[in-house]
Amino acid sequence: MNMVGKIGGMIGRRRNSRLRLGVPAQLITLHGQFTASLADLSQSGAHLRARGELIRGEELVVTWLGFEAFGTIVWTANGEAGLEFDEPLAETILLHTRQQVDQGIAPSAEQAAFDGARSWYMSYR
Repeated sequence: MNMVGKIGGMIGRRRNSRLRLGVPAQLITLHGQFTASLADLSQSGAHLRARGELIRGEELVVTWLGFEAFGTIVWTANGEAGLEFDEPLAETILLHTRQQVDQGIAPSAEQAAFDGARSWYMSYR
């Protein structure tokens, strides 16, 4: 029997399945506010791609598509970070997030950045 990955439970296995997203998000920390892309999301946490320095152990609020959650940064690497939520997300939040993405209501992070740049440019013309 292979015992690799079995120390006090399954290591290397996710507790919850993740939704692959790529939607825009906002992060608020003690050091400031950042834009980010929510790469994936589960009841217990999220994978972020941030435009700003995130620090392991830092607490933050993440908002996306009208939802918000409080959590702690558990890892960082090359502009990406893993977030563990203080309390698990309700399944309805995951369902509503997925519905917005599937129905095209939620723009991708790239589309949101493009739309923001276009709005900025048009306001200065």
